[in-house]
Amino acid sequence: MNIQYLGTAAAEGWPAVFCNCDACLEAAKRGGKNIRTRSQTLINDDLLLDFPPDTYLHKLQQGLDLSRVAYLFITHWHMDHFYPQELTIRGSGYSHKMASQELNIYCSQDAKDFFFSGVTWELEEESANDLHWHILTPFEPVQAGPYTVTPLPAHHMKERPGSQPLFYLIEEGDKSLLYCHDTGRFSDEVWDFLKKRQRPVDMISFDCTGGPIENGPRSGHMGYPDDILIREQLREIGICDDHTLCVVNHFSHNGGMLHEELCEKLEPLGFTVSYDGMRIEL
Repeated sequence: MNIQYLGTAAAEGWPAVFCNCDACLEAAKRGGKNIRTRSQTLINDDLLLDFPPDTYLHKLQQGLDLSRVAYLFITHWHMDHFYPQELTIRGSGYSHKMASQELNIYCSQDAKDFFFSGVTWELEEESANDLHWHILTPFEPVQAGPYTVTPLPAHHMKERPGSQPLFYLIEEGDKSLLYCHDTGRFSDEVWDFLKKRQRPVDMISFDCTGGPIENGPRSGHMGYPDDILIREQLREIGICDDHTLCVVNHFSHNGGMLHEELCEKLEPLGFTVSYDGMRIEL
């Protein structure tokens, strides 16, 4: 399983779009791994996790052929994870010689509703016919080509009752990734599900929006104090072991710590700090 982090920031990006705080100014000054676009991850070359407004930029930066993507999994419909307008120019007269003409989109019902509430007037029928929607139910695995993907209910979007944010357990052959964005600390139902697995995953991608800030049990995000706690709990139930790669991802400028400071703090604790373009082979 080949994993590439295309974007590693929270909603505002880093430097944030309209911000002149010290953390944003310093990120712009240092450049390199401190420049973070909105969160998105590519598995192999055909499964995409989330679809932010920076998707086109990711294509340019990383030299991607996004027409090869056959499976798109949406965590939730916040703007930094789902920007529907970009999909209206997939196919029709806008896209020729695509490697995969059809795109399977996996999401909650409210994410699908959000899509059609905003793009119906500019979505051509030919493009719409190539989008195949699959509504997910938490804890019920789906087969997407070679991938078995189990959606898990995220602790997020409390301001939107009735919404169903998700994070994912993704398995391909004997490789597995637990992709935990955007979510706070796990619910009891998620812990019950994970306890039944009884074997470790190869990689865990932790939400680290808060950076050094402990978000606590009621937040819709985590900082690395929460990640440390969750990792220990995952060790206790056998989901994480010494061979599990633990990566922190999805950073907000409000956390304040730039890439180098995060590495200095977290690498001795056994965490890898993500950056835009980072590649991992499991």
